[in-house]
Amino acid sequence: MRRADLMIGAFYNPHLGAELARAEGIDHLAMADPPAAADPYWPAIRGRYTLLLHDYLGQLSEPLDERSIERARALAELYRSPWVAEHFQCLHTEDGRYNLNYVFPPLYTEEFLERFVRNASILKARLDQPLVMENIPGFFDVKASQMAEPVWLRRFFEATGVGFLLDLPHVWLQAHYHGVEPEQWLAEFPLEHVVELHVAGVADDPDLRGPWIAPAEPSDDMLEFAAHAVSRCPRIKAVTFDAFSPSLTADVLFRSVERMRGAL
Repeated sequence: MRRADLMIGAFYNPHLGAELARAEGIDHLAMADPPAAADPYWPAIRGRYTLLLHDYLGQLSEPLDERSIERARALAELYRSPWVAEHFQCLHTEDGRYNLNYVFPPLYTEEFLERFVRNASILKARLDQPLVMENIPGFFDVKASQMAEPVWLRRFFEATGVGFLLDLPHVWLQAHYHGVEPEQWLAEFPLEHVVELHVAGVADDPDLRGPWIAPAEPSDDMLEFAAHAVSRCPRIKAVTFDAFSPSLTADVLFRSVERMRGAL
């Protein structure tokens, strides 16, 4: 039986603002971008939903500048967000000369662990809301890493007291490409720190020649995996349909949330 206090929601997609402004059955919306000044539905959205700050704040392998911290504080206040989310991603090189793909994870080394612990702790201390961090998928192994991702994550969360935003399709994809059962790989993660869970659909990617995250409905198997994960996350407060794309349709969003609610 689903916990009565577990919120089920989705991302705010502005092109679906009219439908979301009058929708039923959605408890919260995650905000990937700030609202546009000309968004006619924003006042209704802000007044109707619990909003989760899920914007890009900065790359926590380096210290955030004061402008980034103040922006995070301002957005959290605007949304009245119960927590603030950031990713473990690396977007650019240290010298700023090269930008990397959004889904490139940190190196799972002692040095990167120390960096993320230090900078996340500083950010956490400057926020008025709790900080949660989201895992990043790894399509391939990097030989420079010194430990498995779940070990690195566990040490990070134990050192910082930050909450865990568990992106379940990221775990599923890693299990798929490493040839292990998703439940087996999930069991290695520090699930006792999970505050929020992301669920999404996957589809075949022609470049990867295999599945990757897509703005599609989650499969029955993914929903079953989500129910399994929720049952093992004692602190979880929200499950979010993770789809933010101009190609996402209202039917897919609402049907996905409805199916998530039924599965959980």
